[in-house]
Amino acid sequence: MPTAIAPPPNRRHIPDTQKAEELSRPTPIPQLVLGERLQVIVRGDSHDRKTLLQIKDFTLLAETPLPLQSGETLTVQVDQLHPAIVLRTICAQDAEISRMNESLKFYRSNPGALKEVIAALKALPGEGTPTPLSPFLSRTEKLNLNKILSKIIVTPDNITDPLFIKEYVASLGLSGERRLMKALSDPALLDGRKSDATLKEVLLKLSAECSAMQGAAHDNDQDGCRIGKLSDFADHAATVIESLQIVNVLAQEQDGLYMLQIPVQFPDGIRMQELFVETDRDRGSRKDDKQCRIVLFLDMDALGEIAIDMGLKGKTLCCTVTCPDQEVLGFMQPLLPALGQALSGTDYAVGVLQCILDRNIGSWKRSFLQDLALFTRNSIDVTI
Repeated sequence: MPTAIAPPPNRRHIPDTQKAEELSRPTPIPQLVLGERLQVIVRGDSHDRKTLLQIKDFTLLAETPLPLQSGETLTVQVDQLHPAIVLRTICAQDAEISRMNESLKFYRSNPGALKEVIAALKALPGEGTPTPLSPFLSRTEKLNLNKILSKIIVTPDNITDPLFIKEYVASLGLSGERRLMKALSDPALLDGRKSDATLKEVLLKLSAECSAMQGAAHDNDQDGCRIGKLSDFADHAATVIESLQIVNVLAQEQDGLYMLQIPVQFPDGIRMQELFVETDRDRGSRKDDKQCRIVLFLDMDALGEIAIDMGLKGKTLCCTVTCPDQEVLGFMQPLLPALGQALSGTDYAVGVLQCILDRNIGSWKRSFLQDLALFTRNSIDVTI
């Protein structure tokens, strides 16, 4: 099937799509979704309104009024699938804003995505109970993956590590691009000891390896299907991490906020703990005068859901622990003196430490999120 590619729209007007001429013989076509946005590579200069485009792993003849050069990369949106594929180019600025919108939408609609990824990754390298996909991972890759997961998941072995959060951010891959950006102005950052691979890097490499293996396997072969599943999983997992990166950039710009989802290993499986750190309390209207605020939503196997709200006012630390029922409140309250003693070892004075009862922690969490611009706006305005 041929494809047509249309120029980018004006800011206020989307032009009518163009129909491509039918070819005399059928052509293999990629699996596309209406509205999907993707990158295509120009494989030949455009002549007589025609050129070759590489779309995913397929090369198609396209009709276009645009002057395209071989090697050029375009960001396009699928506007039509039948009777011909019609793609519309998107300018770089709109593509970037669209990507941020998609990441924010993905984060909001898939709050448990990272938990599912971590749980699936824990099963991949298992020697005792191998999964259908584990044969395609080398022993070195499995060991490397286990090493990374040990820095991402809270376990009895690392729960007392004061640098765990720093290791978690680096090992997950949330700060990888930031280091590369710094290296542009200071190349010496890349000359030192080689840093350990991040989970995002491992997933991107795995995806590339699967694509290479798929080229040598037939789609109807059992191995080809398994490789395809592993490739899809690697792409999805990398997208989950990338969405967390982009959402944190937006949260910093709008709320001065860091948001982390931290997996903790419990006897019954992985449970996610959510950490919110507000570093700039001067933005927007606030209900209190805290200069810095840390909110931790815990999901415990025996205690259930607990909310911890710690703030810094001047040189004084204060903390409120919200418990879901009287029994948990009775368990937590005697622990406050030990918390106060631990906090007294810092450079800050210890203020009010208290436990309160709230049988609806979910409502408390929604109220907290509604005070943040990132969770209240419906979309990012792309118009000028």
